[in-house]
Amino acid sequence: MKACHDVEHGECAAYVERMTDRYSLLSRLRKSLPLPDIPQIGRSVDVPVYMIHSGADAEDYFFIIDFEQFVEHSRKGLFVRPKLNVSAGRDDFDRAAFAQRFRENFAREFDLARSALSQSDESAGWFSWAGLKDLVSSGGASFVANVVLLAGLSAGKMIWSALSLPAIFEERSKKSQLEDAITATQSKVDEALAAMDVIVHRQLWEHAQKHGATLPKPELDINAWPLPEHVSNHLNDGKSSSWW
Repeated sequence: MKACHDVEHGECAAYVERMTDRYSLLSRLRKSLPLPDIPQIGRSVDVPVYMIHSGADAEDYFFIIDFEQFVEHSRKGLFVRPKLNVSAGRDDFDRAAFAQRFRENFAREFDLARSALSQSDESAGWFSWAGLKDLVSSGGASFVANVVLLAGLSAGKMIWSALSLPAIFEERSKKSQLEDAITATQSKVDEALAAMDVIVHRQLWEHAQKHGATLPKPELDINAWPLPEHVSNHLNDGKSSSWW
């Protein structure tokens, strides 16, 4: 608020009154508007992610995302926290590019899973969450997928404090508000993804070697489980997908 001494003499009292009324109105509006239903996030559920290098270049890869347990808990109406376990065949890839590509793949596969569940009347939990429904009228699925990722990457912290949602009192369209909300969320998700640990899996390293990778053998995770059959069978597909 502008200081009184910046206002012409004689107008100070009227100016302060106008500004007080304005801020009082905004305060009352904020208190009266209904808040979106905030999910109570429960236990963590592993979401295995397999990063399949299918060429000689470090940036030549695709993802297989195993949503099975995450979907099963969501069918029970639970808002579980996804714990991403990323396994790869090499670790010299660009982390910023990885973050963006994975986020986009996760959002696409999340939407496909939600679509399939909704057709079978089993959609629940995160897959049927209608939070912020008054703000989000289109493109909401992408926003929810980003919130799910942020929930998993925020290590138990309250995700809502990390979201920079646009001010609902600005005179802007719902579409603009949604675009800003998605952009802000994506930025935070990318930052967290770029910093997360990635395990170099022996079988995925061997697969990368067969497809032209020539790097020295890295430190492998000797405790990593063998690849599940549904992953081994699709190492040569060259296309990201989810199996749930």
